[in-house]
Amino acid sequence: MKRFGLYIVFALLLAACTERENVFLTLPSGVEYCFVEQNPDSAMAKPGDAWILDVCYYDESDSLLFDSRSVTPNFTMECRPDSLPGCVEEAMAMLHSGDSIIIKVDAERFFNFSRGIEMPSFIKKGSRLTFYARCHGIVPQATLEKQFGEYIRKMMANEQMLISNYIEREQIVAVPSPTGLYKVILQPGKGKETAAGKTVTVNYVGMFVEGTEFDNSYKRNRPLTFPLGKEYVIPGWEEGIATMKKGEKARLVVPSNLAYGPEGTKGIPPFSTLIFDIELVDFK
Repeated sequence: MKRFGLYIVFALLLAACTERENVFLTLPSGVEYCFVEQNPDSAMAKPGDAWILDVCYYDESDSLLFDSRSVTPNFTMECRPDSLPGCVEEAMAMLHSGDSIIIKVDAERFFNFSRGIEMPSFIKKGSRLTFYARCHGIVPQATLEKQFGEYIRKMMANEQMLISNYIEREQIVAVPSPTGLYKVILQPGKGKETAAGKTVTVNYVGMFVEGTEFDNSYKRNRPLTFPLGKEYVIPGWEEGIATMKKGEKARLVVPSNLAYGPEGTKGIPPFSTLIFDIELVDFK
């Protein structure tokens, strides 16, 4: 019902907008916009602030791609128009609290720049997305930074608790390195340790601390080969593999600061401690 209700609201906004003449204006970057409601005496966001929005967007087939109300009633979006010309943020920078706006942007630019991901294959190259947004308020940058700091502290404390529970559950006696990396030798190797500058070949299994597997080179029957010390892999791998010998198998307990941090990545949530069983097949 919420999604349907939001669709009706924005359909009415679109109808109100299209009743006018020359309703859509175009920025030099090509972004089109149409104000449906304006409150020029209300606050505007500055770069670094955030908008509190109801927002949804559709592709050119009128398929709903995102509806903020299905995520949270207090959806926020950072104001960063200068770093994202040609994207939806450029038009939203004109919003006052209480304003409603319709924005049309290039789909590929939105996904590649605003979201930092590849455009979905079902969306045509050269097509446009249509955004319907209503701004309910502005969150100052100082407030955001305070909230983010509190969030970081909470998430780091939670991660440390999960690591401690895992170490106790698995009865790991290894001492963590100064960076927080745990390394447990499962099978000793032979010869000298590899080192930065070497090209290594490894097989591995990647897991979350609760045991869920997210990657496995053995199942693909395809070891990974890469230059060590060139930031080709996460810092936890760089540090751990540099101490391994040929034929060695080791378990690395990699805290998020040595993996994908507070941002996470595809399939890896923010602040995720990762467990890797790694076999150093060869290096040269």
